[in-house]
Amino acid sequence: MGKRISIIGAGVVGKATGIGFHMQGQDVLFYDINEEKLKSLKKEGYEVAESLAEAVCNSDISFICVQTPMINGQIDYSYVKRATKDVARALHKKSGYHLVVIRSTVLPSTTRTRIVPWLERYSQMRAGEDFGVCVNPEFLRQTSALQDFLNPSRIVIGELEKRSGDLLENLYAPFGAPIIRSDPDTAEMIKYVSNLFLATKISFFNEMYTTCKALGLQPHVISETVALDPRIGTYGIYGGRPFGGRCLPKDLEAFINFVRGEKLNPKLLEAVLRVNKKMARVQTAQGDNLE
Repeated sequence: MGKRISIIGAGVVGKATGIGFHMQGQDVLFYDINEEKLKSLKKEGYEVAESLAEAVCNSDISFICVQTPMINGQIDYSYVKRATKDVARALHKKSGYHLVVIRSTVLPSTTRTRIVPWLERYSQMRAGEDFGVCVNPEFLRQTSALQDFLNPSRIVIGELEKRSGDLLENLYAPFGAPIIRSDPDTAEMIKYVSNLFLATKISFFNEMYTTCKALGLQPHVISETVALDPRIGTYGIYGGRPFGGRCLPKDLEAFINFVRGEKLNPKLLEAVLRVNKKMARVQTAQGDNLE
């Protein structure tokens, strides 16, 4: 018998996650504080809940997919905290084991030091005994989120305890992708290392682009030839553009500040950020006609 899933936060990640599971034959219930998103989903034929408590109480697994925006270089956890507290209060009112899955991007140790204590405090229950917790980072592109969800290169499960991990692995088994199970901190770090590498790769090729242009060489010919090495690939090799979007800039800046707070010196990542800001200034100065 399948497990009923609730999606808390129906933005890009939540919508792709919920629709993707629905396409796999799972019973999915959406909730979002934005009523327009729920109306749109309902119009498309998906089931929605009128409250977060309804979503949790009528499901076995809840995916928290709310945003984690930046404020003054730091992650704003207010959306995650609000969702977590409301999920916990709903757990207090229901019986049976329930799995809470953190899909939102959070810095290493956040689930262990913040989310689990919030869940326990507001549910008055014990994590790992009365309910489960997993970190399940997403690797979705904004422009192709659903296709990326349906065709994952890997699925990461950071489990608080084995029962949680087993339940989530069974849910993902039909996708046929490699499943990596770890502790929550490691799963959170995997997401950041992935995005930090992509940001670094783009800034590297932007440096090469600038150098090639200064030397009168053909940057795209050079980049495309280098990318024929299967260890490198074509993503991010075309210089002349800073990386943007919702994830790479946010995650890079958040991680730099996180590492500084740990009294470490992220010199390479700071250089990546400087290169990106420089390329953004060049693009603004020269318009959108760089080749």
